[in-house]
Amino acid sequence: MKSVSIILPFYNNWHLTHQRMMELYEFVSIPCEIILVNDCSTEDMGGAMSWWKNQDRHRVVCVKTPKNLGFGGAMNHGAKRATEDVYVFLSNDVQVLGDFIPAILQKLQENEKSLVGGEVLAYDTGWNVLKINGKPKLFPYVAGWLLACTKETWKDLGGFDPIFQKFDYEDIDISATAILKGYKLVGLNDKRLRHFSGQTVRKYYPDRESYTMKNQKRFIKKWSEILKDE
Repeated sequence: MKSVSIILPFYNNWHLTHQRMMELYEFVSIPCEIILVNDCSTEDMGGAMSWWKNQDRHRVVCVKTPKNLGFGGAMNHGAKRATEDVYVFLSNDVQVLGDFIPAILQKLQENEKSLVGGEVLAYDTGWNVLKINGKPKLFPYVAGWLLACTKETWKDLGGFDPIFQKFDYEDIDISATAILKGYKLVGLNDKRLRHFSGQTVRKYYPDRESYTMKNQKRFIKKWSEILKDE
């Protein structure tokens, strides 16, 4: 059985991360490496992170980003510290209701050349049909609230592209890269995971829409160049 690193970043909202840690402790039976990534939170957490390092089920590594990097940057930062065979990228607004790790391992055993997500969005979501070189193009993607792949796949994909600051379009971009490189997008569709969208950013980034629009333009520019010969 492959070993697993779970990368779990947060910016403030420590109560969400603490709850995820409680759930991972309760439900995930396979001992995992958990990388807790503090994305330069402004709230004082006291010794909250260090407390988890002393539990006896999972190996917890606590790291802090050099500045507030946002979703993709914090995930990349955590991945650099991960040491196991499989990387699981988990947003702290995803409620864990049971042991979902074996399902991920099963998907990767069936096809290691996969990018696994909570779900695959292969239809127009309002974000992923974009005009590329004058023609509308649908970009299927795995939603970023849960991503999983082997360490080798992550290295091959190059992680989340840092041009997408601080959030939005990094999951569509890495999915497009995966498809381009011959990987399969695989949906976990596991009822033991429940995503409460936007809780990680809604309070602290009231200008989120401006990031989204800027990243959409960056995505169109990048992929118009990549797909210019199609």
